[in-house]
Amino acid sequence: MKATPRNDVRAALRACRLWRTASDDAIALLAASASVQDAARGSLLASEGEPAERFGVVVSGRVRVFHMTADGRTIVMETMEHGEAFAAVAALAGGRNPASVDAATPATIAWISGESLFELLATEPQIARGLIGDLSERLINLTSVVQTLALDVPGRLARYLFQRSLAVGEATPDGLRVSLGMPKAELAASLGTVPETLSRALGRLRDDGVLEVRGSEVIVFDVGALARLGSGYGE
Repeated sequence: MKATPRNDVRAALRACRLWRTASDDAIALLAASASVQDAARGSLLASEGEPAERFGVVVSGRVRVFHMTADGRTIVMETMEHGEAFAAVAALAGGRNPASVDAATPATIAWISGESLFELLATEPQIARGLIGDLSERLINLTSVVQTLALDVPGRLARYLFQRSLAVGEATPDGLRVSLGMPKAELAASLGTVPETLSRALGRLRDDGVLEVRGSEVIVFDVGALARLGSGYGE
Protein backbone atom coordinates (compact mmCIF):
# COMPACT_ATOMS: atom_id res chain seq x y z
CA MET A 1 0.00 0.00 0.00
CA LYS A 2 1.36 3.43 -1.00
CA ALA A 3 2.28 5.61 1.99
CA THR A 4 0.28 8.77 2.54
CA PRO A 5 2.15 11.72 0.98
CA ARG A 6 3.90 14.01 3.46
CA ASN A 7 2.15 17.32 4.12
CA ASP A 8 5.29 19.31 3.26
CA VAL A 9 5.54 17.51 -0.09
CA ARG A 10 1.91 18.25 -0.93
CA ALA A 11 2.40 21.90 0.05
CA ALA A 12 5.46 22.23 -2.21
CA LEU A 13 3.66 20.63 -5.16
CA ARG A 14 0.64 22.86 -4.54
CA ALA A 15 2.93 25.90 -4.71
CA CYS A 16 4.63 24.82 -7.95
CA ARG A 17 3.81 27.17 -10.82
CA LEU A 18 4.08 24.45 -13.47
CA TRP A 19 0.60 23.21 -12.62
CA ARG A 20 -0.82 26.16 -10.72
CA THR A 21 -4.40 25.49 -11.90
CA ALA A 22 -4.42 21.77 -11.02
CA SER A 23 -7.11 20.48 -8.70
CA ASP A 24 -6.27 19.42 -5.16
CA ASP A 25 -7.10 15.81 -6.13
CA ALA A 26 -4.56 15.98 -8.97
CA ILE A 27 -1.93 17.38 -6.63
CA ALA A 28 -2.61 14.54 -4.19
CA LEU A 29 -2.08 11.98 -6.96
CA LEU A 30 1.12 13.70 -8.06
CA ALA A 31 2.39 13.73 -4.46
CA ALA A 32 1.59 10.04 -4.13
CA SER A 33 3.71 9.29 -7.21
CA ALA A 34 6.71 11.30 -5.98
CA SER A 35 9.82 9.89 -4.37
CA VAL A 36 11.30 12.08 -1.62
CA GLN A 37 15.00 12.71 -1.02
CA ASP A 38 16.56 14.48 1.95
CA ALA A 39 19.88 15.83 0.66
CA ALA A 40 22.83 17.19 2.62
CA ARG A 41 24.38 20.49 1.58
CA GLY A 42 26.64 19.96 -1.44
CA SER A 43 24.90 16.77 -2.57
CA LEU A 44 24.84 16.35 -6.35
CA LEU A 45 21.22 15.96 -7.43
CA ALA A 46 21.62 15.84 -11.21
CA SER A 47 24.64 15.69 -13.50
CA GLU A 48 25.04 17.58 -16.75
CA GLY A 49 24.83 15.25 -19.73
CA GLU A 50 23.08 12.38 -17.96
CA PRO A 51 19.63 11.20 -19.16
CA ALA A 52 16.85 13.25 -17.56
CA GLU A 53 14.36 10.61 -16.48
CA ARG A 54 12.74 12.71 -13.75
CA PHE A 55 12.59 16.25 -12.44
CA GLY A 56 12.63 17.69 -8.96
CA VAL A 57 10.50 20.08 -6.94
CA VAL A 58 12.14 21.75 -3.95
CA VAL A 59 10.23 20.98 -0.77
CA SER A 60 12.63 22.82 1.55
CA GLY A 61 16.07 24.38 1.35
CA ARG A 62 17.72 25.75 -1.78
CA VAL A 63 19.32 24.11 -4.81
CA ARG A 64 21.45 25.62 -7.55
CA VAL A 65 21.57 24.84 -11.25
CA PHE A 66 25.09 25.28 -12.60
CA HIS A 67 27.56 24.62 -15.41
CA MET A 68 31.18 23.73 -14.82
CA THR A 69 33.45 25.30 -17.43
CA ALA A 70 36.49 23.62 -18.96
CA ASP A 71 38.79 25.74 -16.79
CA GLY A 72 37.03 24.66 -13.60
CA ARG A 73 34.84 27.72 -13.01
CA THR A 74 31.31 27.20 -11.72
CA ILE A 75 28.64 29.30 -13.42
CA VAL A 76 25.34 29.28 -11.52
CA MET A 77 22.41 29.58 -13.92
CA GLU A 78 19.68 29.88 -11.28
CA THR A 79 18.78 28.94 -7.73
CA MET A 80 15.53 27.23 -6.78
CA GLU A 81 13.61 27.25 -3.49
CA HIS A 82 10.34 25.93 -2.03
CA GLY A 83 7.82 24.98 -4.71
CA GLU A 84 10.16 25.53 -7.65
CA ALA A 85 10.92 22.81 -10.20
CA PHE A 86 14.23 22.01 -11.85
CA ALA A 87 15.24 19.76 -14.78
CA ALA A 88 11.60 19.75 -15.92
CA VAL A 89 12.24 20.70 -19.55
CA ALA A 90 14.79 17.95 -20.08
CA ALA A 91 12.58 15.36 -18.37
CA LEU A 92 9.58 16.28 -20.49
CA ALA A 93 11.66 16.26 -23.68
CA GLY A 94 13.22 12.91 -22.82
CA GLY A 95 16.66 14.42 -23.28
CA ARG A 96 19.75 14.88 -21.17
CA ASN A 97 20.34 17.32 -18.32
CA PRO A 98 21.67 20.58 -19.79
CA ALA A 99 23.26 21.52 -16.45
CA SER A 100 24.13 20.04 -13.08
CA VAL A 101 22.14 20.59 -9.89
CA ASP A 102 23.31 20.41 -6.30
CA ALA A 103 21.99 21.29 -2.84
CA ALA A 104 23.12 24.78 -1.84
CA THR A 105 21.71 24.11 1.63
CA PRO A 106 20.31 20.99 3.28
CA ALA A 107 17.29 20.32 1.08
CA THR A 108 14.32 18.03 0.61
CA ILE A 109 13.39 17.18 -2.98
CA ALA A 110 10.26 15.59 -4.40
CA TRP A 111 11.22 13.68 -7.56
CA ILE A 112 8.55 13.21 -10.23
CA SER A 113 8.75 11.27 -13.48
CA GLY A 114 7.96 12.99 -16.75
CA GLU A 115 5.30 10.35 -17.33
CA SER A 116 3.47 11.40 -14.14
CA LEU A 117 3.25 14.96 -15.45
CA PHE A 118 1.98 13.76 -18.83
CA GLU A 119 -0.73 11.80 -17.01
CA LEU A 120 -1.65 14.97 -15.12
CA LEU A 121 -1.92 16.89 -18.41
CA ALA A 122 -4.15 14.17 -19.85
CA THR A 123 -6.62 14.37 -16.96
CA GLU A 124 -6.52 18.19 -16.58
CA PRO A 125 -5.49 19.63 -19.97
CA GLN A 126 -6.09 23.24 -18.84
CA ILE A 127 -2.80 22.96 -16.96
CA ALA A 128 -0.94 23.12 -20.29
CA ARG A 129 -1.43 26.88 -20.61
CA GLY A 130 0.32 27.58 -17.31
CA LEU A 131 3.03 25.04 -18.09
CA ILE A 132 3.84 26.73 -21.41
CA GLY A 133 3.86 30.14 -19.73
CA ASP A 134 6.25 29.02 -17.01
CA LEU A 135 8.65 27.31 -19.42
CA SER A 136 8.60 30.39 -21.67
CA GLU A 137 9.51 32.58 -18.69
CA ARG A 138 12.44 30.26 -17.97
CA LEU A 139 13.68 30.78 -21.52
CA ILE A 140 13.52 34.56 -21.01
CA ASN A 141 15.44 34.22 -17.74
CA LEU A 142 18.10 32.12 -19.47
CA THR A 143 18.50 34.85 -22.09
CA SER A 144 19.05 37.33 -19.24
CA VAL A 145 21.74 35.04 -17.79
CA VAL A 146 23.55 34.96 -21.14
CA GLN A 147 23.35 38.75 -21.40
CA THR A 148 24.75 39.08 -17.88
CA LEU A 149 27.69 36.78 -18.61
CA ALA A 150 28.59 38.96 -21.60
CA LEU A 151 29.43 41.77 -19.15
CA ASP A 152 32.65 42.06 -17.16
CA VAL A 153 32.46 41.10 -13.46
CA PRO A 154 31.75 44.65 -12.16
CA GLY A 155 28.98 44.90 -14.76
CA ARG A 156 27.50 41.55 -13.75
CA LEU A 157 27.61 42.59 -10.10
CA ALA A 158 26.01 45.96 -10.87
CA ARG A 159 23.22 44.26 -12.84
CA TYR A 160 22.57 41.86 -9.96
CA LEU A 161 22.56 44.63 -7.35
CA PHE A 162 20.30 46.81 -9.47
CA GLN A 163 17.77 43.97 -9.74
CA ARG A 164 18.05 43.34 -5.99
CA SER A 165 17.57 47.07 -5.35
CA LEU A 166 14.27 46.99 -7.21
CA ALA A 167 13.12 43.78 -5.53
CA VAL A 168 14.17 44.13 -1.88
CA GLY A 169 15.79 47.55 -1.46
CA GLU A 170 14.84 49.35 1.76
CA ALA A 171 15.16 53.11 2.03
CA THR A 172 17.24 54.33 4.98
CA PRO A 173 18.70 57.73 5.92
CA ASP A 174 22.08 56.49 4.64
CA GLY A 175 20.85 55.14 1.32
CA LEU A 176 19.09 52.10 -0.13
CA ARG A 177 19.84 49.04 2.00
CA VAL A 178 20.09 45.89 -0.10
CA SER A 179 20.76 42.37 1.14
CA LEU A 180 23.15 40.40 -1.06
CA GLY A 181 20.70 37.53 -0.83
CA MET A 182 23.33 34.79 -0.44
CA PRO A 183 26.83 34.24 0.96
CA LYS A 184 29.53 36.00 -1.04
CA ALA A 185 31.05 32.72 -2.21
CA GLU A 186 27.68 31.69 -3.70
CA LEU A 187 27.20 35.13 -5.21
CA ALA A 188 30.61 34.90 -6.87
CA ALA A 189 29.70 31.53 -8.38
CA SER A 190 26.35 32.85 -9.59
CA LEU A 191 28.19 35.65 -11.38
CA GLY A 192 30.66 33.22 -12.96
CA THR A 193 33.67 34.39 -10.98
CA VAL A 194 35.62 33.72 -7.77
CA PRO A 195 35.34 35.43 -4.35
CA GLU A 196 38.56 37.40 -4.79
CA THR A 197 37.36 38.94 -8.05
CA LEU A 198 33.96 39.67 -6.51
CA SER A 199 35.67 41.50 -3.65
CA ARG A 200 37.62 43.62 -6.13
CA ALA A 201 34.41 44.43 -8.02
CA LEU A 202 32.69 45.50 -4.78
CA GLY A 203 35.74 47.60 -3.95
CA ARG A 204 35.57 49.29 -7.33
CA LEU A 205 31.91 50.17 -6.84
CA ARG A 206 32.74 51.44 -3.35
CA ASP A 207 35.66 53.57 -4.58
CA ASP A 208 33.42 55.03 -7.31
CA GLY A 209 30.95 56.16 -4.63
CA VAL A 210 28.17 53.86 -5.82
CA LEU A 211 27.76 51.88 -2.62
CA GLU A 212 29.16 50.88 0.75
CA VAL A 213 29.60 47.27 1.84
CA ARG A 214 28.30 46.33 5.29
CA GLY A 215 28.75 42.61 5.82
CA SER A 216 26.01 40.72 3.99
CA GLU A 217 24.38 43.98 2.87
CA VAL A 218 25.27 47.00 0.78
CA ILE A 219 24.09 50.57 1.10
CA VAL A 220 23.46 51.86 -2.41
CA PHE A 221 24.00 55.58 -2.95
CA ASP A 222 23.51 55.66 -6.74
CA VAL A 223 20.95 53.22 -8.17
CA GLY A 224 21.23 54.90 -11.56
CA ALA A 225 24.93 54.05 -11.73
CA LEU A 226 24.11 50.39 -11.08
CA ALA A 227 21.55 50.48 -13.89
CA ARG A 228 24.04 51.99 -16.34
CA LEU A 229 26.87 49.65 -15.44
CA GLY A 230 24.54 46.63 -15.44
CA SER A 231 23.33 47.44 -18.95
CA GLY A 232 26.87 47.58 -20.28
CA TYR A 233 27.02 51.35 -20.56
CA GLY A 234 29.27 53.47 -18.37
CA GLU A 235 28.79 57.13 -17.74
